[in-house]
Amino acid sequence: MSGSDMASLAGDGPAEGIAPDNGPAGMVPDDHERLGGAFRKASRQRTSRALWIGRKLGLALDFVLLSLPIPIVIMLPPVLECRHVAQDFGFFAGDSFETCVQRRIDARWTHLDARIKMIVRGSGP
Repeated sequence: MSGSDMASLAGDGPAEGIAPDNGPAGMVPDDHERLGGAFRKASRQRTSRALWIGRKLGLALDFVLLSLPIPIVIMLPPVLECRHVAQDFGFFAGDSFETCVQRRIDARWTHLDARIKMIVRGSGP
């Protein structure tokens, strides 16, 4: 094989007998080079929008996961205790389920507030 044959085999020389591609597919590199910045900018905007939406969902999930247990821990035990009292013993005259629950929830909030204040002051457990 001669050197010219090797060039055509390797694809270094122009292809003979093939018409140049001037159709829409032949212009893609030129358009891409011209509009490449716009494509990259749009891609970055989509990515940043997706990150922002993900961040919002993450904050909402954090808020829900942190805010739901506190009322459950504060409210559920008094409700269950008052249900037990109502079923087993009954209430005193003038007392009701709602007042029992309200009194016990207030006591738990007061206790939680006192504990938090002691922790902040550094004087409690």
